Amino acid sequence: MPRKLNRRPPSRNIAQKILIACEGSKTEPIYFNSIRNELRSPTLDIIVLPHQNKTDPRSIIERLIEERQQRKDNQQWSKEDKAWAVFDGDEHIEKSLANWQTAINRAKSQKINLAITNPCFELWYLIHFQDHFAQITRDRLLNLLEMHIPDYDKSMCLYPKPLKSLTEQAIQRAEKIAKQIERNELSEHSNPCCSGLPKLISSLLSLENS
Repeated sequence: MPRKLNRRPPSRNIAQKILIACEGSKTEPIYFNSIRNELRSPTLDIIVLPHQNKTDPRSIIERLIEERQQRKDNQQWSKEDKAWAVFDGDEHIEKSLANWQTAINRAKSQKINLAITNPCFELWYLIHFQDHFAQITRDRLLNLLEMHIPDYDKSMCLYPKPLKSLTEQAIQRAEKIAKQIERNELSEHSNPCCSGLPKLISSLLSLENS
């Protein structure tokens, strides 16, 4: 009898990898992992790094650089791949301006992309439902968010429902905030802002059908 040939399963051809390190242990990882699960793209690998104790901006940047270098050493990184750091603004700026500035400069020199929400990531959630241009505290922001998402909790999974259908509106609102910051000649990461986040989300969702 002719011998049967063992066929190898088709290899998974990843066109792009997105490496994400988040400050938060719940909100941001749950959100990005939910997007990854919803996309199910065979050509995109979204890698959300496990949470660690050091969550200051500089530590997040250094961790990304180290993780990226390991992947380069193992030939698991290409020119198309991107590394993103996701963290908040005001709290870190007030706690240690030196750490903040070092992190921002280090990220730019090492081509680490920044997605900064000020005062916190929940601002991104809020602008799915409404415009917001005035400076705001975390507590006030959470109160506004609960008007749209009653009993909001950081461990809630909000993607795809209810956020997916509202994401394009959130991107447009974030861009309007950025334009206001520019008009008023304020710092790029002023309160409020979702700096870089629309670019990250757009790059992920543009590959939804790839």
